[in-house]
Amino acid sequence: MAAAPAAVAPFDLQSVPVSSAKLPPFPYVERPKDMEGYHNEEQQFDRIYVIAGKELRPVEGHYQQRWFPPRAAKMSLLEAYRNYDNAFRALGAVRVDTANPADPAFIEQNGGKEALLKRLRLPNLPRELPGDVPAYAQYLLRTPDTNVWLSFSVFDDGNNVSLMTVEEKAMQQSVAFVKADEMASALGKDGHIALYLNFDTDSDAIRADSKPVVEEIARLLRTDPQLKLKVEGHTDSSGDAAHNRELSRQRAASVVRAVTGLGIDGSRLQAIGVGADKPLADNASEEGRGRNRRVELVKA
Repeated sequence: MAAAPAAVAPFDLQSVPVSSAKLPPFPYVERPKDMEGYHNEEQQFDRIYVIAGKELRPVEGHYQQRWFPPRAAKMSLLEAYRNYDNAFRALGAVRVDTANPADPAFIEQNGGKEALLKRLRLPNLPRELPGDVPAYAQYLLRTPDTNVWLSFSVFDDGNNVSLMTVEEKAMQQSVAFVKADEMASALGKDGHIALYLNFDTDSDAIRADSKPVVEEIARLLRTDPQLKLKVEGHTDSSGDAAHNRELSRQRAASVVRAVTGLGIDGSRLQAIGVGADKPLADNASEEGRGRNRRVELVKA
């Protein structure tokens, strides 16, 4: 039996100094002149994967990815890379990737080539590049307020360049949280209800903006002293299935701890990790993945 891949040490964000530079607005760097007509994708909030050290790291926030062909910009690939390397460093960013995304061991460790490319938001990786031009270069810009991830990557055998910016920030809740009486109604009618709480990235820490949901769960249980609930954690399909299942269990347990911390008897609650096994929507879109990342209350 093949040995399991060695665990990768998490990247130390504190190893990068906070920039004191005066920073331009998002996305911090521009494409070359007259390249605006090429691919551009932007989301106010999304989860993106970056290579930090040897770790494929999920980050969440304001995201933009732009492509351009260097030849159309009258630039060599080396010229394009050096321009952006200089621009990123002038902002105070530091290059942080030490793993090659084309390395077979790195590919295997992160679920195979197709899964890795999907997470990096790239159609393919180059087989061979001119000297001194990396296939992928990831930079971290630490500001007094947040972390900004800037990447330069090459695909289509050097014919196209991708520029990606992710400014870490919490999701702005656009849907009102469910009140205790609405939870009771759904449980009475359907036996379960999906709730959308915000957690820190890849963590079971409940964010402050979701504490009102926890308070409503406690109010629900106080109103009906006989009610017992299963608290199910659910994730999208991004990443390793076993990790997702464990993360979903930890998040469900975190909700249980938060509710019992408000005076509810813990014997009335059971935390269960489901992972990505019961999706509500297609994981191919961020909208679908967002629906699947949830906590469900199920009448026991």
